[in-house]
Amino acid sequence: MPTVFRFLQLLVLAYGLYALMLTVLQRQLIFPGRGLQPLARPVGVGADAEQLWISTSFGSVEALFIASPMSGKQPLVLLFHGNGGLIDDLHPEYARLRQMGYGLLLVEYPGYGHSGGVPSQRSLAETALAAFDYLIKRPEVDSEQVIVFGSSLGSSPAIALAVQRPVRALILAAPPASLRPLAHQRWLPSFLLFDTFDNAALIRQYTGPTLVLHGRYDSVIPFSHGQQVAAAAPRGRLVALASDHNDLLSAPGFWQEVSQFLQIEQISAKGRQP
Repeated sequence: MPTVFRFLQLLVLAYGLYALMLTVLQRQLIFPGRGLQPLARPVGVGADAEQLWISTSFGSVEALFIASPMSGKQPLVLLFHGNGGLIDDLHPEYARLRQMGYGLLLVEYPGYGHSGGVPSQRSLAETALAAFDYLIKRPEVDSEQVIVFGSSLGSSPAIALAVQRPVRALILAAPPASLRPLAHQRWLPSFLLFDTFDNAALIRQYTGPTLVLHGRYDSVIPFSHGQQVAAAAPRGRLVALASDHNDLLSAPGFWQEVSQFLQIEQISAKGRQP
């Protein structure tokens, strides 16, 4: 009996150390892009962008503005990327949005790249609101036609923005419904999470059109998360694609669905290229 009791003590101690380690390191695990070094000059969709600084309570956050190729006031996509990259080297597929005629504002995470602050659920939401408030003052932007696009963990600031500002439409790629079940999978009680990202609960407050695209074989954020987010959105539509997580943007049909969604909602760039 003493041997069994001793074993249980060691088991509890080992779990306690494991839980403590995850608790202390959780933000490093949730925000791995914080350790990436920014490029000397942006490449890809942000190569010719205008560099901006979004003012927040914790410092300035970098953003890249790319005007629509069309003249006059145009719809614009406010983009929040996933947690594993930087705005100066985004997935090349994002260039499809510009090819459709939309302007772009690429918003960095606090604490990533050249940006000040520390990444967290709260600082991401504050950055999103400040970026929108800046954006609608630009003369090139139709302030009533701002689309918000969130990829992976970037879905969280996208949703937080949509419920607090007059966003025309919301597009989410592989959104987590919440980090709570992901924590449970790693044997970490959710009350130890600093940032829960309860997106499925929050999106109930956004009554605008919402498109959710998610890979059926997503090994990072399971497909069930996208199902929950789409079901919770008052005007949500779910598109299931044959992809994993990191290849979702290049999955066959992804951009066709995005284009069709924007056309149905009558959000399109108009006019001619100058």
